[in-house]
Amino acid sequence: MLLAAQTDTTDEAIGALVAARQARQAIFDKPDPPDVVVVLDEAVLRRLIGSPQVMFEQLTQIADLSGRSYISVQVVPADNGANAGLGGALNIARGDGTPDVVHMDAVEGQTTERRSLVRQAAVAFERVRGDALSRRQSRDLIFRLADELWKT
Repeated sequence: MLLAAQTDTTDEAIGALVAARQARQAIFDKPDPPDVVVVLDEAVLRRLIGSPQVMFEQLTQIADLSGRSYISVQVVPADNGANAGLGGALNIARGDGTPDVVHMDAVEGQTTERRSLVRQAAVAFERVRGDALSRRQSRDLIFRLADELWKT
C-alpha cells in the first residue's frame, strides 16, 4: 500500500501501520539479518516531510542503521545532476537458490523475475551506486543534514 493512498488517519489505522513497519524492521535484529544496500538521492533527505523534529529523527535513524555492517546506505549528491536512478525507485531481491526478483516503482508497480529486466535493473543500480558517495561519506552527510534540522 502506498502511504500517499492512505486516507484513514484514525489512531487505530496509524497504529496498525506503525506495528507493521516495526514488524518488518525486526528482521534486522535477528541473529542472521539480510544484507541490504540502499542508494538514496540527496533530495529525498532534504525534502521536509513533517516537522523538522520528525525529519531529524528519521535522518538519525537512517544514519544509525547505516553503521551496521550488513546495511549499506549511500547517497547520490544533488550536484551530480542526472543519473540512472531518476527513472524511479527499484528493489532487487537476491536469495540463495532462488531467482533474482526486481520490483520497479510506478503508479501500480511491477515485480518480475524476467532475467532481461532484472539484469537491466541491476546495471542501472550499479551505475547509480557508482555515482554515490562512499558509505562513510554518506553517513557523515546524513548526520550533517540532521544537525542542520536540529538547529532550526
